Amino acid sequence: MKRIIITLLAFALSSFTLAYAQGIRVGDSFYDGDLLYTVKEVRMGTVVYMTDVLGEEELTLEQWGSTPDVFRLRPSRNAEDPKYGAEFGCRVNFVSRPDNSYLEVIGDNDIVLKVLPLVKPMDSFEDGSFWHGDALVYTAHTFEEVSVLMKASAEGEEHEFVLTPITDGGDLYVVSDGPDEGVNQFGAAAYARRVRQGSLDVLCFYGKKNNLLTDALEATKVSDAQQLNVRKWMEMITGDYCTESGSQVKIWSDQGSYKGKDMHFAPVTFNGMVTGVLDFGSGGPFFVGKVEAVPTPGGLRMTEVKMNEGEPWYEKTVSSYELEWTGRESRFDFASRSLLNSGLRRLDKPTLRVMRNAILAAHGYVFKAKDLKAYFEDQLWYTPARSNASIRLSLLEQLNVALIQAAERAQ
Repeated sequence: MKRIIITLLAFALSSFTLAYAQGIRVGDSFYDGDLLYTVKEVRMGTVVYMTDVLGEEELTLEQWGSTPDVFRLRPSRNAEDPKYGAEFGCRVNFVSRPDNSYLEVIGDNDIVLKVLPLVKPMDSFEDGSFWHGDALVYTAHTFEEVSVLMKASAEGEEHEFVLTPITDGGDLYVVSDGPDEGVNQFGAAAYARRVRQGSLDVLCFYGKKNNLLTDALEATKVSDAQQLNVRKWMEMITGDYCTESGSQVKIWSDQGSYKGKDMHFAPVTFNGMVTGVLDFGSGGPFFVGKVEAVPTPGGLRMTEVKMNEGEPWYEKTVSSYELEWTGRESRFDFASRSLLNSGLRRLDKPTLRVMRNAILAAHGYVFKAKDLKAYFEDQLWYTPARSNASIRLSLLEQLNVALIQAAERAQ
């Protein structure tokens, strides 16, 4: 009886390994920009065999020792010559991230020769749904039965692009120009991937080197681009501050206060876009006129500007004020609550770096870099974790880290 149980257990375990090689499973599909390869078999839990739809092209990977998700490219019956300028025996990594999963073929000097994104199941776009990102709200329209036409308008200019799914019911799309010759702000994207979890629904765009681009689109029920743009920007500057002399300044989403006195302002917009300027009018009590507000690691830099009515451009003056953050939560707490797909271009690289690491610090991440360690240990809200290994970021936070990194690379 024991021998039968052991035999059945061994068979069950072997059946499991035949369908699973670290993170790659039978049925997984990978797109190389031309062909879609589907995993047909995982032999002995170490050899991954995949073919195209017609079964004429093959890719075979063999696990590299005991290292998880690292393989080597090997020949097979219908693949006597290596692809992508690689050589048989070269390393192939399976990378799995919350926003993207893919195979990367590695050549000499660790150069990435090819990236094959993993296609995952995903619902189709709802016709008429709204998608917001970086000043624009796109509307999704069914196009040529299987594709999605995204259209938006700004400054009297039409914006459009087409998403064509790699396979029916998948989350991966080819990005192309629209039929009416509108501006395609995602023309540099090699592909797009839809990422969805709970109420979060985001369309991410990737370059030819598999780098995440900064212009992600987020599903929304609001069609007013200006309303969304102002809301996103105000989230970045809302909070409690004090002047260099210690006077208390509060900024809320629609007004503020100085020494307890009401302080009224209005965000200055142009054709629905945020300019980064607040108009305090002539009433005071502290700021007067138009003032540029720029988030910094320490708080907010307020600079008086000269700006003509009806124009988005302005000239900075020498009058500038540094407001120190006095809030009980992180200066960049909004980065754990809202998708950062708008406004990052206004921030300099040092601020982006602190913002990105503030997302980790909110979970107690212990830093090795001396400047980051000193900065966060000086924050009252920061409590170091016992181990960085126990830290888990939400999908939103992980997407924001990737978007901030994209903004840093773009500078």
